[in-house]
Amino acid sequence: MKKIMLYCVLALLLGGAGLLACSNDKEAEAESEKGRIEKMTDKAAKKIVNRIRTPINKARAVKDQQEDRLSDMEESLKE
Repeated sequence: MKKIMLYCVLALLLGGAGLLACSNDKEAEAESEKGRIEKMTDKAAKKIVNRIRTPINKARAVKDQQEDRLSDMEESLKE
């Protein structure tokens, strides 16, 4: 009777350990995959932001140049 109980307890312990080992690997893979996806998403987002900001920054620079030219012309006309 003691042998049967011992075998049952050992079987439960080994089965539980096996289940825990398998479930942890899947979670670790999911987390690492999630990390890769987030990195790729961040990289794509940065590219998109740069592509959007570039023409806006160029337009601002042109606007500043135009304002400088207008102010220079006004100053030269006042003199």
